[in-house]
Amino acid sequence: MTLALVVATETVATGSSPTAGLALRSGSVIGHLLGQLESLEVADRRVITRPDNSAELRELGCEVIESKGLAEDLREIARVAREATEPILIVHGDVVAHREVFARLVLNSKAPASAAATRVKPISDSPNRPVMRIRRSRIASAGTRYHQVTDPNAMFRGVLRVGEEETATLADVAERFAELADLPDGLTEISPVRILWQSPDEIAELLGEAEAQDTGLPAALTSTPVIGDDAPALLLTGMVRSGVKVTARGSRELVCERVLDQEQADAAQQAVDAVDEDRVRLNTAVKNNDGFFTTYAVSTYSRFIARWTARRGWTPNGVTAISMGISVVAAAFFATGERWGMLLGGISLYFAFVFDCVDGQLARYSRQFSTLGAWLDATFDRAKEYTVFAGLAVGSTAAVAGSSVHGGDVWYLAVAALTLQTCRHMVDFSFGASKRRKAPEPLPVVPLGMPDDSMLDEPEPAKSRPKGGGVSHLAVWLSARSEKIRVFHWFKKIIVLPIGERFALIALTAMFFNAKVTFIALLTWGTLAACYTIGGRFLRSLTQPRTARINA
Repeated sequence: MTLALVVATETVATGSSPTAGLALRSGSVIGHLLGQLESLEVADRRVITRPDNSAELRELGCEVIESKGLAEDLREIARVAREATEPILIVHGDVVAHREVFARLVLNSKAPASAAATRVKPISDSPNRPVMRIRRSRIASAGTRYHQVTDPNAMFRGVLRVGEEETATLADVAERFAELADLPDGLTEISPVRILWQSPDEIAELLGEAEAQDTGLPAALTSTPVIGDDAPALLLTGMVRSGVKVTARGSRELVCERVLDQEQADAAQQAVDAVDEDRVRLNTAVKNNDGFFTTYAVSTYSRFIARWTARRGWTPNGVTAISMGISVVAAAFFATGERWGMLLGGISLYFAFVFDCVDGQLARYSRQFSTLGAWLDATFDRAKEYTVFAGLAVGSTAAVAGSSVHGGDVWYLAVAALTLQTCRHMVDFSFGASKRRKAPEPLPVVPLGMPDDSMLDEPEPAKSRPKGGGVSHLAVWLSARSEKIRVFHWFKKIIVLPIGERFALIALTAMFFNAKVTFIALLTWGTLAACYTIGGRFLRSLTQPRTARINA
């Protein structure tokens, strides 16, 4: 369960009406927002607003908490956070967003602390929305009209989620900001942007990313500046400055914007309508780093099977079991030693792999994640291959001598292929463990009343100095550059013989040749793949960058 605090304190610049009451096709902005939260089973939804706007919001069906100013907003949030026993979602009442944006924060966020909806934008000297700096998906610095951000590269979109374990920190931050808001000079406006190390290339990259993301979005969406109090932005800034790990969450295709006048509300409605939300969710269910065979021979349609199974209440573990069952059937067909059995076995093995892809896509689409499911998927992947190896070996000896299916005793080849594949998996797991991302260094704690974020300044980016040189450095450089060339990108994916290519190789060689050819092909390609992988990792280890230590 999640508790929602909707902050509806902004008023339209040309009048006194709350921006949360602006009209959308389905009703008011805040009514639409509360309906989305209700559909996500956010039962406890509390609206904080000004006394002058409370009557209008009550007419719209909202249960409101009256607050006279920023300090009172923050104290109310602190009180709720002290009592909370579940995550808290803090959102502006004038946010128009796809439901999927909230779903990813409420249902799909694994961040131990907090998550904020963001979208990369080019940053000007006077942005119309609070800015932030993101490093490796973590918000390194966040700002408000009272807090400056150095080298910002994103904007806050008015939605903040705080995990249950960090609600006490949220309460402390809210109370401290409330104290500052009560002081005459506690919160002083400052230029929101400070440029330190941001190079022209970085600025050009930001402009390119923004252009790619904003294609099709009306320019009116961010044309009006925020003029009222912004408690969510203050709280985000306070959480970051308190050393809390805040993960930046966003999407290139989904809309999440504050609307501050009717023109923006109309533009937001247009932008939301222009996106097929289910298609975005379905496409997101497909991993973007799959192999060539998986990408073009399976995922082009397996995502629709995943959606079909989700709508019928199937579970990922159930689909994993189906995939395992089909692979057993494939092994049984291979074991017949007949050509028809080899043909049906190859077809069955292909569909076993299809359902192997479907289980992960179903888990991501329906948000059914579990440690057991991940373990079953990895274990059954190995079990499927080895079961098929056994079926092929049995069929090879059972086949009539002299037939095209007969390959003689190939058990030694089956054991060799199994051993090679097991060794490759062990090397991959061990390399993955050594490269697993370390926990980020904790950010310095910055006083909430400090206007700038100079305590969070990063050292000047320096050119990396490789450990190795010559051939190793050239090889790694060429490998990195070749990733931008589509043909070489896919060649590098295929040559390592990932699971999709392995299953395709087994199925095709078994269908058209025999088990002996299958195992020889697996051993030959597998050995080449192992040499390529180990060689590449060795070269990369020689060219890992070293940066000089800076002595304080």
